[in-house]
Amino acid sequence: MDFRSPLTVDDELKMLVETRAREAGPRVERIEQGGQVFWIKRPEKLDLRYRLQKGNPETSFRRERQAYHDMNAVQAPVPQVVADGPDFLVLPDCGKDLRRRLGDTGDTGEGRDLLLNASQSLGAFHALGFAHGRPSPKDMCLVDDQVLLLDFERYQAKNNTLKGQARDLVIFAFNVAANSAHMRGSLDEAMAVYRSSAPEGIWPLAQQTCRRLRWVDWVTKPIQRRAGNKSREFKAIPFVLELFQTHA
Repeated sequence: MDFRSPLTVDDELKMLVETRAREAGPRVERIEQGGQVFWIKRPEKLDLRYRLQKGNPETSFRRERQAYHDMNAVQAPVPQVVADGPDFLVLPDCGKDLRRRLGDTGDTGEGRDLLLNASQSLGAFHALGFAHGRPSPKDMCLVDDQVLLLDFERYQAKNNTLKGQARDLVIFAFNVAANSAHMRGSLDEAMAVYRSSAPEGIWPLAQQTCRRLRWVDWVTKPIQRRAGNKSREFKAIPFVLELFQTHA
């Protein structure tokens, strides 16, 4: 897949955005310059307690920043970096995330097309050798009719393997099934679209992963039977496990 951002940023606008990004500000900041919207990301500031729980935020930031550079270099389906430095990263605004878009469309042909587009982009992303770490419709956006992936805070180069990509695929299907349940009827077709653009070998590994996770379905049955939306993630488990056993 060959992606070039439709957002053009001239040198003067880039300088203005970069100047603002170098100033102190929140971890994630929305700014407007030259009639365009940008997002500034900075390393999270954590006390010792949360550092122990969540890890070093500077390390996470450096990984994400490097991920965007590596992915932009091969024109992967991700946003183009506008400006960056050791302690800031500026990205273009890409509009509503896909989870919100799927919620807006309901169970329609438009929602199906969005899901198939997302699956194709994930497959193309994997074909370039990358693994996202935690792909979800909320970490995707639609730009010029193409779905882009974003938010690489969990990205680690060591996971750029078929195994890491298989884990991506299972997580993506699970997030769709849990948070956009009205799209479950299109997930089988979405998996077929994914497989048409992704490297061979990922699907069997994803099936293997799901077979190993059968015990999760058994032990969460009592929670799955609870009424209400709070158990939606548990209720998605048997659907996803079955999804990956339907095709060779």
